[in-house]
Amino acid sequence: MNIDWIVTIALFLVFVAWSFTFYASLFTEKGTPLQEEIDTVNDKIMDFLKIDVYNVPIRYNSTNETENAVLYLNFTWPSGTKNSTRILQDSTSLSCQFIGDTVYWQADLINTTFNYFSMQFSNKTASLNCTSSFSIQDELKTISWAMEKKKLVSQGKIDEMTALSYTDFKNNLSISRDFRVEINISGTETNYGKTLPLVRDIYVKETESELEETGDNLNVRVLVW
Repeated sequence: MNIDWIVTIALFLVFVAWSFTFYASLFTEKGTPLQEEIDTVNDKIMDFLKIDVYNVPIRYNSTNETENAVLYLNFTWPSGTKNSTRILQDSTSLSCQFIGDTVYWQADLINTTFNYFSMQFSNKTASLNCTSSFSIQDELKTISWAMEKKKLVSQGKIDEMTALSYTDFKNNLSISRDFRVEINISGTETNYGKTLPLVRDIYVKETESELEETGDNLNVRVLVW
């Protein structure tokens, strides 16, 4: 009699435990947790907004102070990048022009061991940037270092995003969740996507970057729910 009672109680407890497990599964959300999906959505949006940007450090050894000196560099550009070329000195763009695969620019040289410049270009569609016109004479050959590559947010890609409807952009990137993108560039904000819901769990991912066109620092917030 005692054994029957023990077996009955054990079976009852097993049935109760199974019932709780079964009914709990009915109310458990299926699929990937949102806190994991935020990374995927953020990566897709940032991959869209960023472009490949190349930087070539350049130097010239000058023993004299010279105003409006003409310098040049022979270079082979990756396909589709030549038009966006800029020559910079201390973050300031210099007058430049092309003759074949040679870029020429004007700069004031100081009497020091090296005068430093950088050539920057990217894989975006752009009109020819080096369109200045100046006389090329007594040109000075420069030395370039190894080309560096990084990804930066482009204003052109931001404009491309905002020109698309939310639905088209969402479908193009195969995003299933609702989202909003908030971009702050030196205090100027651009917002894109849906209005934030009042009663929902919202997950946020922030990315610090640099604007390719100007070098300004920016912050991109991707909000997903």
